[in-house]
Amino acid sequence: MRQRVFIFFILVLGLVLAGFVLNNHLQTAREKEIITGFAVLIAGEDPTVAQVVAYVDEYIEAVTKENAATMVLGLEQVQQANLAQWQQRYEDEDLQRNLWQIYGDRWSPQEIIKRAQARTADGKLLELLQETIENGYKVETAEGQYFPVIDYTFYRRYHEAVPPEVAAYLELMAVESEDPPVKDAALMIGWDEILRRAANQERFLRIQGAQVRGRGAGDVEGCRAYRTAIVQAVRGLLKRYLGFALYGCNNTPLFDYWTKEMDPEARRAYAEYLSHAEDGEFSTQIKAYLDVLAENDYRLTPAVDAYRKQVFSTW
Repeated sequence: MRQRVFIFFILVLGLVLAGFVLNNHLQTAREKEIITGFAVLIAGEDPTVAQVVAYVDEYIEAVTKENAATMVLGLEQVQQANLAQWQQRYEDEDLQRNLWQIYGDRWSPQEIIKRAQARTADGKLLELLQETIENGYKVETAEGQYFPVIDYTFYRRYHEAVPPEVAAYLELMAVESEDPPVKDAALMIGWDEILRRAANQERFLRIQGAQVRGRGAGDVEGCRAYRTAIVQAVRGLLKRYLGFALYGCNNTPLFDYWTKEMDPEARRAYAEYLSHAEDGEFSTQIKAYLDVLAENDYRLTPAVDAYRKQVFSTW
C-alpha cells in the first residue's frame, strides 16, 4: 500500500513539474513574441505614439519588469521622435489665439478641456487637445506661444510594472515637465530648487553605481541597455543644472549685468545647501565655486568666468 502511495506521489509530482516547465516555456516564448512585436512596431515607418501606447498598455503586464522597461523607454523615444510633428500642429495662428483664451495660468488637462468645451465653437481644437493628452503630451507656453511637450506624469501608470530605477528616472523627468526650470530665458524656480534637483539627480546616479560625469556606458554596474539609457539621460540633465548653478540664465543671471555682483538670494541658497549637502561631485563643485567667488569678493571677474567655463567644459 505504501509503495502504491509513493508511486502515485511521484507521478503527481512529475506531472506538476512537467506542467511548470511547459508553462514556463510557453511564457518565455510568449514574452519573446511580445518583445519582437514591439521592436517591429517602433522600427516601422513613422509609428504613432498612440499605436505604441496601445501596444504597451495591452502587453506590459505579460512581460518581466526588465522587458517592460524596454517597452516604456521605447515609448519615450517615439514620443521624442514625434514631438516636432506635434509642435507643428500647434503653429496655426487661429489655434494659438483660441489657446490664449482658454489656457489659464498653467496647464491643467481637466480644466482646459472644460474651457475648450465651454468657450470655443472650434471642435478641431477640442479634438486636438484630447488627442494631445491621450498621446502623453501636455501644452506649455513660453514667449507668447503654446506648444506640446512630453508629459512625464503620463508614465506614472507604468511605475509598478517597471524596475524601481526606471520609475525613479521617470519621476525625475516628471518634476521637469510639471515645473519647467526655464521659460523665456528666465529661471522659473529658485536657486535652492536648482540645487535640490541637482542633488536628487546625482543621488540617482550614485544609486545606479554610475559615474556622475562622462558619456561612457560601460561604467553602470550590472549594465543593461535600459539602465544605460536612463543614466545617460540623467547625466545630461545634471549637466544642465550645473550650468544653471554656474551661470543662471540670460534673464536670470547669477551675476548682475552691471555691477557683476552675485545674486544675494543665490549666495544665501548656495551657503544653505552646502550646510547639509550630501557628499558628491556636484556639492564638491559648488563648494569649490563658492571658494573661488569668496576670493573674488563674490563678483564676476575674469578669473571667476575662466573657472566656471573650465568646470562646465570638463564635466
